[in-house]
Amino acid sequence: MKTYCFIGTDKNAGKTTAFNAVYAERVRKGQALLLTSIGINGETTDEFDGGIKPGIRVVPGSFFVTAGEHLTGHTGKYDTWATFVPPRFAKPLVLGRCTLAFDILLEGPNTGTELSLLKGELQGLIPSESILLVDGSIDRQFLASPDLCDAFYFSVLFSKREPQRRKAEAFLSALSFQGCSGNVARMIDEEKEESTRAILFDEDGTIIHHGELMPFADKALHDKLGKLGSQPAVLYLNGALTLTLAEYLAPLKGLTLVLDNMTLYQNVSAGPRKALLFKPEVRLLHTVKVKRIFIREEAPFDRSLLPANAHVENLFRDGTHGI
Repeated sequence: MKTYCFIGTDKNAGKTTAFNAVYAERVRKGQALLLTSIGINGETTDEFDGGIKPGIRVVPGSFFVTAGEHLTGHTGKYDTWATFVPPRFAKPLVLGRCTLAFDILLEGPNTGTELSLLKGELQGLIPSESILLVDGSIDRQFLASPDLCDAFYFSVLFSKREPQRRKAEAFLSALSFQGCSGNVARMIDEEKEESTRAILFDEDGTIIHHGELMPFADKALHDKLGKLGSQPAVLYLNGALTLTLAEYLAPLKGLTLVLDNMTLYQNVSAGPRKALLFKPEVRLLHTVKVKRIFIREEAPFDRSLLPANAHVENLFRDGTHGI
């Protein structure tokens, strides 16, 4: 089952508008579609301007997965195809097929384990050619796993507010990061476990440190990094590259920093620009496949920041709309 996730740089970046637009496109093409969300994404007002945020309207023929509690009042508008209940899932979820259009509040699996389990359960329940559209969140880093998501639709806000602009710029920078070498990827895959947050290798591939603490709080990791100087080394991170950690790594010009995925770079964005000017080479273990980038342009921006050859649409200028 092809799975496409929708991610926004901010809560008001236009992610739901993008979701509705892509959903409408695919409905018009007659594709079999399944809608869900990672956790609950149901804010009704814009946190900055107080305006009404768009909802999601499911149309006849589409499948959806949401918490059963959100279907109260919609009796007769859908058929129940299956239910997924505790203890395998954190809360009862309903697989439904819409028969009469209605505004739906999506609340689906909340973890990578649950999403993987749900995708397995769906096999044989819905048409094999169905496409899963997931209303995601940038802080759910497990979405970057190629086992869970085939590609992304990104919504990027270019705001007049400096912290939001920094966040957008860092987000786009992360999209351009290249994958690490095959040899480095193999080294990491052979050693990392589910609890792994950092692995430091020397230039020969010998492990200097394997940590399970969040990297910004791992004092043993910091001590070993402090002894590197300009020596070549590889640091794999499966925890956020925070502003403090980025500043600590900044002078290590011999270091190759391998982030598990691009979402780990987001926390650098709101800090001083100097945090982005550090010497380590940055690579990704899991590279990003971009289906399309939607931009919400509240202020002018440098278009050279956009990845080369990316399909880009201005959400509120190019006529992008939903059903």
